[in-house]
Formats: sequence, structure tokens, C-alpha cells
Amino acid sequence: MSAPGPKRKAEEGAAGPDGDAVVQVLPLGAGQEVGRSCIIVRYGGKMVMLDCGVHPGFFGLASLPFFDEVDLAEVDVMLVTHFHLDHCAAVPYVTGHTPFRGRVLMTHATKAIVHTLLKDFVKVSRGGSGEGLYTEKDLDAAMEKTEVVDFHQTVDVGGVRVTAYRAGHVLGAAMFQVEIGGMRLLYTGDYSRIPDRHMPPADLPDQRPHIVVVESTYGVSRHLPREEREQRFVERIHTAVARGGRVLLPVVALGRAQELLLILEEYWERHPELHGVPIYQASGLARRAMGVYQAYIEMMNDDIKAAFTVANPFQFRHISHLKSAAQFDDVGPCVVMATPSMLQSGVSRELFEAWCEDPRNCVVIADFAVQGTLARDILGNPSEVMTRNGVKVPLRMQVDAISFSAHADFPQTSEFLDALQPPHVVLVHGEATEMARLKKALEQHAAALGIPRTLYMPKVTQPVLIEHRAERAAKVVGRLGEKAPSQGGAVRGLLVQGRGGERSLLHADDLPRFTKLHPGRVVQRQALALHRPFSEVRLALEMMFEGTQGAGDLGRVDAAGSSSGGGSGGVVLRIGGTVTLAYQPSSGGGAANSHGSAVLEWVSGSDADMVADAVVAVVLQAAGAPPGMEGAEAARRKALAAGDTGGVEAAELSILTALLGAQFGPARVDEDQGLIFVEVDGQHVVIANKGGAFKVECSDAALRGRVERALGRMRAALSPLDLGDLD
Repeated sequence: MSAPGPKRKAEEGAAGPDGDAVVQVLPLGAGQEVGRSCIIVRYGGKMVMLDCGVHPGFFGLASLPFFDEVDLAEVDVMLVTHFHLDHCAAVPYVTGHTPFRGRVLMTHATKAIVHTLLKDFVKVSRGGSGEGLYTEKDLDAAMEKTEVVDFHQTVDVGGVRVTAYRAGHVLGAAMFQVEIGGMRLLYTGDYSRIPDRHMPPADLPDQRPHIVVVESTYGVSRHLPREEREQRFVERIHTAVARGGRVLLPVVALGRAQELLLILEEYWERHPELHGVPIYQASGLARRAMGVYQAYIEMMNDDIKAAFTVANPFQFRHISHLKSAAQFDDVGPCVVMATPSMLQSGVSRELFEAWCEDPRNCVVIADFAVQGTLARDILGNPSEVMTRNGVKVPLRMQVDAISFSAHADFPQTSEFLDALQPPHVVLVHGEATEMARLKKALEQHAAALGIPRTLYMPKVTQPVLIEHRAERAAKVVGRLGEKAPSQGGAVRGLLVQGRGGERSLLHADDLPRFTKLHPGRVVQRQALALHRPFSEVRLALEMMFEGTQGAGDLGRVDAAGSSSGGGSGGVVLRIGGTVTLAYQPSSGGGAANSHGSAVLEWVSGSDADMVADAVVAVVLQAAGAPPGMEGAEAARRKALAAGDTGGVEAAELSILTALLGAQFGPARVDEDQGLIFVEVDGQHVVIANKGGAFKVECSDAALRGRVERALGRMRAALSPLDLGDLD
């Protein structure tokens, strides 16, 4: 395993959350194997990493997931389901030695135990045969970066909505539902739907996921009923110690170890004849982490909560802690619970090699044995085993497998999927043979029930591409949701889409309550010069718009267009309940042909904009042609007919003067010099005609440019049409 280099890009659809696209599920580990769980999910431009563990059968870089298959800088969020090394031990490596810059989420209990667990992992990695992946400083930095999430809490990470559910596997274990643009994917991690002595069962999410990524550790196997396996377990141990043997229980320090401790404590309490037989827990890590178990009693099942009201169930009378094998007085029968569970190294390996040649002794494999480990090898009943020193020794001790593994078996997985009914299921965290059997069994089961379902069992680095048709649904909230709409009826409001793709339909006034948005408004104003009496404009508006209301001293306008009032002040009209028209009479110094101006004002919106456009059209139509325009056009037509070039130029100069006056304000023409004078807000513009070439002069460059553009359009309108353009 090399450090991450250039990465290949995702094979995802181009469509975003609003359209059809492709979901990519890419196992960087745990694909047709158990170990180094790390699943990449890509959709809608987002990337999520599900778990980040190491492989228990390898050491150093070789134990890591295949991170070089992706660009870790693109990962938005890493979700860690629980504290077992094959799901969390690579987190500090990713946060400290790769371009990863995303967020890291796990539950409160998981974070508390991960810190303790990985500190021990760092020490073991440095002292053992493997190379250290990271330092305690890297671990501390990773924990500082890690955020915590509660069960049933939803966290939005830049458009990725993450919800945690109970997984039941170990204390703090979570399943994560990831929602991106309406696409819901549930990742179970390691889960169990059957309660045990201290953990409740996994939750059943209330929303149907489109994709479920589910563990397949036990394939089509069925676990023994809890009572039966507990009875078999204690009987096997009782028989071994009664004949003077020693019992080795290789376990993970946290998780199943606490379950077995509760069973042994209860059994020893009920059998006084065993009080002389010691039970040891050879794990300082388990002893240190026991405080976390006591702190998070509320995350456990009702039996433990009830017992805790009387006494702490994790304070044991018959169990002692060993710091190391060197402190162990190996005399007489005993029971030792030691780590690691796979017998690869540590105290469990030391005791196994010391006891394996005595037929009175017994080793019970109580957890899933990963392929390629000593725990898996001895389940095949070999006649001899290889010690760490390379010496073959006979295997005479009794070997038994009694699974207390809190992983779902076939009935649990089948019933879980039947309840959720996802159309797509991706199998991970299982060996190829068992995974294939599970895939076939689930396909046959779904076909028998008529449930449409597609199953996938990708290898490591083999992407699964699933087409997803985005749902277009909106949740009606606020005052719009107070009354149910009629069947087939319309609901009108604002459609707001969150960063995660969820849509809400709500009233504009509810925006601050349900979103971070606040309503605003755009006020538009437009000024129009009037060239006819305002009484005529008002009459035209009253004829067009029913209910035009006015205020001021103009008075009521009758059908003849005469005003009953005689004042000269301004007046304000309210048109259609949306547009305000303010009339300002011309000042005494204005042009003789000026009848003042009208200023329209309205709050922009679909209805108001439509009314404003209609008002503008009425005002312009009522205003008629600019003063002098009709006479100038008549003179131009007469000059054209007579072939009088000079007359045409003079008439066109008058037309341009009228048009410029209508657009910019007062304008006059000096025909002798070929000059047009325009006054705009106190700025003077002079337009000179030099043999048909017009030059605009003005001290305001912006105004000069406006006049030049307008003059160009006017002259183009007066130019003869080139009929050649119609060919």
C-alpha cells in the first residue's frame, strides 16, 4: 500500500440532485473480504467515506484500504460506525497523512472508546512486527477534528444529510443514512437486530432507502438462540476447569468481551463450587475503557438500565484484571479472557502457545474468525501449529467455536431488508463464498415474494454504478400546511430547496421561521415625459383599468377629459392596486410643448410587472407622437416626392429633434447651422450635422454615449431599406 497519489475520477452521472444520475458505491476495503472496511459513495458531486479501518490479517501500509483509488481531497465527510479496528483504525492516517480535508462524524461513545483503543494500537504497532502508521500526535489531531452525533440526529454537511441510527453491535455503534439530493443510502456497518445482555437491537429507519449497503459476515448461517449458546458456552468452560484445564477466550477488548464477562459473572455467582477458579481479563485497555461503559449506560438495553438502578453491573466480583502475561501465576485451572481475538500476537497468542499441547485445556473462539489468521486456522482442527518463533508444536487442546458475534445472520438480514424494501442492496464485509451464498438466497427470497430487488457483491476497488431517478417532492410547512389541500387541487407558495436537496413549500412570510432566508422586495421606478394634458392620460387609464384611484388636487376626470379641479399641483394615482403613478406638472421654465412627467413606481412581481407594462403602453399611446413629429414627417414625404435633397435633410433634422426631445427632454433645432440642442438634467448636448455625418458634443461622457447610441438607432430607422437584403 503506497501513499495516495493521483486518483481516478468518479464514473458518476453529470446530472445533479434535480435530475437522473448515477450513484457510485466503491469498496476501498471489505469487498468480498472481512477487514479494512471503507466504502466510498459518490452522487450529485458529493463524496462520502463510510468507515476507515485496517485489515487484521496484515500489518503497516498493507493493512490499509486502497486509498489511491480516489482523491481523498474530494471527500466531504467520513462516517465511522463503531470502535472496532477494522472500521476505525485508519482514521488518524487519513486525517494526518493524506489530502483529506472533510469532516469526521461518529457517536459520543464511539469517540470516547476510539481514542483509548487507538492509543493502545499505536503502541502495539510500534512495538510489534508491523510498521507504525501514525503517531499519538496524529491520533490526538484526528480526535480534535472528530465531531459527535446522537442517534436519530440529522447533520447537514454541505448538502449531505447524515442521520445516525442504533446498530446494536457494540456500545455506540451506528448505522448511517446518507441523503443527497433526495437519494437515500443506508450503511449498516456491523449490526445486529437481536438484543443481547447489554445492547439493544438495531433500529429500523422510518424512511425507505433507495440503496442499502449491508454487511454479509455470516452469509446464510443462522445463529444459535441466545439461551442455547450461553448454556453451551458455560458448560464447555465448566467441564474444562473441572478436569483441571485452563480456558482461553481470545476476544476483542471491547464489545463481545463485556457480553462474556456478564455471562461468566452470573454463572460463577450461581455456582459456589467454581469460586476457587479465577477468571482473568488480560487487557489493560478493557479495564481503562470500562469507565466509558459505565458512563454510557443509557445507550444500553433496558435490562442493564434496570440493573444499574440497584448496582453497577460492570463491577465484577469474580473477575480480576491482568496487566500482562508476566504477572500471571499459571497454576491450576482458570479462565483467561485475552486480546487479540485473532490470536495474531499479544497475550492471547502467548497463552495459546503455552497451553496448546495440554489436552485438558480449551480455547473457545467466540467471535468471527477472519481468514488468514491463527484463530481461523485452528478451527480446521490441524494436528500442529506454528509458533511465533517458527517452531511447530502439536495442537492437543480442545478447540471450540461458539459464536457470540453481534453480527446479523441470514434471518436478521432477510427480515431487515424485507422491512425496508430497498430496490438495490450492496453486500460488503464478508468472504466471497459466504457472500455469494447470501446473494443467491436473498435474490430467491425476493423473487418468491415478488419484491423488485437487485443485489451486488463487488470486490475491493470494483465500483457499483446504480442509476437513480431523483424524486421531486416537497414538504408543505407553515401556514400552507394548516389546511389539507383538496384532491387534485393546487397549493401556491415558495419552493425552497435545501443544500441536501430536500424541498419545502411555504408562504413567503414563513421564510424566516423555516429557513435562513428573509423576504425582500425590488421597487422599480420609471419616468415618462408627457406631451398631452395629464387629464387625457388619466382618462385613458380610467377607461383601461377599473378602480383607478387618485389623490391630489386634480379632481375627478369626466368623460370629456375636463378636470373638475383647477389646481396646478401634482397628483398620485393608484392603478390595479399595484402601480403608483405620480404626475408632476412642468415648471414655468420648461418647454412650451411640455405637459409635465409621470413617474411610475411598483414592487416588482409577476402581477405588478404586467400592470406596469400596460400602464406604460397606455401612457405612451395617450401621449401620441412627439410635438412637431407629424409636420416634419409630412415635409419629408413631400421633399422625397419632389426629389428635394435639401428639403429631405432639413425634415429629417426636425424628425431627429422631435425624437430626441421625446426621449431625453427639451430639444430645439437650428436649421441654418445644422445643429440640434438638447438639455438633459441641466447637461447640454450639441449635435452637429456635417454633410450627413453627426457629431455629438457633451462634457458628460456617459450622457454623450447614450445620445450617440440613440441617434444611431434613429438614423437607421430613417435610412432606406436595402431590398437586396430580402433576396
